[in-house]
Amino acid sequence: MKHEMNLLPVNPVKKKRSDKTISKGVMLFSGALLGVLIIYGFLTFLEESCQTEIRQLEMLIENKAEYQVIYTNLNQQKAILEHRQLLLETISSGKALPHLTMLEINKVLPAGMLLSNYDYQEGRLIISGETKKKEEIFEFKEKLANLAVFEMINMVSTTRKNDVSTDKITMEETWEFTLDIQIAEV
Repeated sequence: MKHEMNLLPVNPVKKKRSDKTISKGVMLFSGALLGVLIIYGFLTFLEESCQTEIRQLEMLIENKAEYQVIYTNLNQQKAILEHRQLLLETISSGKALPHLTMLEINKVLPAGMLLSNYDYQEGRLIISGETKKKEEIFEFKEKLANLAVFEMINMVSTTRKNDVSTDKITMEETWEFTLDIQIAEV
């Protein structure tokens, strides 16, 4: 067996750590602690601001003051939209009236009668035309009076017109008429 021997001097005193290692460790620990404290403070501040906002919203819900204002605004907007819709319906209802009156007149127009003029002005209709027989004018007026679309029918004029043809000397009788009709609101 061999024995080995250490010829190096043995120092019985423990080695002391260097000051640099201790100071680096303390600085690292202090920095980490400071970072944790800063983050904790920032999170605490955010939590407090959120809690304040939550308390304000809870107070608003309890008072319901702002929600009533919003509800009132919605009622006003709804009323405005309903009024606008009513105006649009009123404006557009008058547009179809001249067409409706002409359809009704066409239904009761006698076969030999021709309409030459049609003038519609704010609920009044003035029509002019001509026919061979005077009785057709009165018949036409009676048929118009029976329709619900017309309120009042006035005969403005009926005049006799004589046509002379160039081929023969024959007098053909023609009657011109004008009716003033008050239209009922439909």
